[in-house]
Amino acid sequence: MEDSQKMKRNEILSELKRIAQRLNKSPTRREIPSKLNYNCIKSFGSFNSAKIKAGLNIYSVRCNKLPEKSYNLDRDLAKLVSYLTFDGHLYKTLKGFILVSKNKEPLKEFEILIKNKFGEVGVYKKGIGYGESTNYRIYNLKIGEFLNDCGTPKGNKVLTEFRVPEWIKNNKEFMKEYLKVAFYCEGCMEKKNRPNPRIGFNLNKSEKLIRNGLLFMNDLKDMLKCFGIKTTEVGITKGNIRKDGNITKMLRFRVLTEDNNKFIKEIGWTK
Repeated sequence: MEDSQKMKRNEILSELKRIAQRLNKSPTRREIPSKLNYNCIKSFGSFNSAKIKAGLNIYSVRCNKLPEKSYNLDRDLAKLVSYLTFDGHLYKTLKGFILVSKNKEPLKEFEILIKNKFGEVGVYKKGIGYGESTNYRIYNLKIGEFLNDCGTPKGNKVLTEFRVPEWIKNNKEFMKEYLKVAFYCEGCMEKKNRPNPRIGFNLNKSEKLIRNGLLFMNDLKDMLKCFGIKTTEVGITKGNIRKDGNITKMLRFRVLTEDNNKFIKEIGWTK
């Protein structure tokens, strides 16, 4: 195992050197493939750490460098990615991100996660529009770039392709945390006129991105299957026409009634 990890690290360093040779300078983060940047973070803790190991110059190492623990792929990061994939929003510019909720509990957990992970404190603001909600905002480009590199979708998620990150799908503990948050944000418990409640999951997606939406929903179904939880097939229902002219559809599946208790036991139901 150690030999294979060492070989992987050497491959990353060699690729960085090849790119530097082609550019005739040390590359910036935006001049390398996103997958290579992800591998740098996973194997060395950060892109700059990998460049130092490769003997390349680094640029603009400023006092607002993130703590080393920030780069760990862990349960807290899995939760943060899930919050921002569903009830949250990572700005398209990556300069900030926000979580919106009518409930204090997820906002408080999100605040603690950000503080423990990145040592950063955001601000609370009251929401506007229909219903009462509060949002918690953070403005930090370094954190935004890292979250995006770890698989957090940026911009309007209805109009953006994304999947569950591989590093989450490859770890059962991370899957559980991601699913717990996902179902808290987008899950539903249907009880009306039914002897047994039904746990369901809904996702809105642009009609143009239905294929990607189905792949994402199947990611969730496959993760639930790892816990022995069976689900229905993904259905597509009539959606809406947005102000920008895009047509959306709702994708949905539900946990089989016979596995409701298993879901509650393995994943948890917090609504």
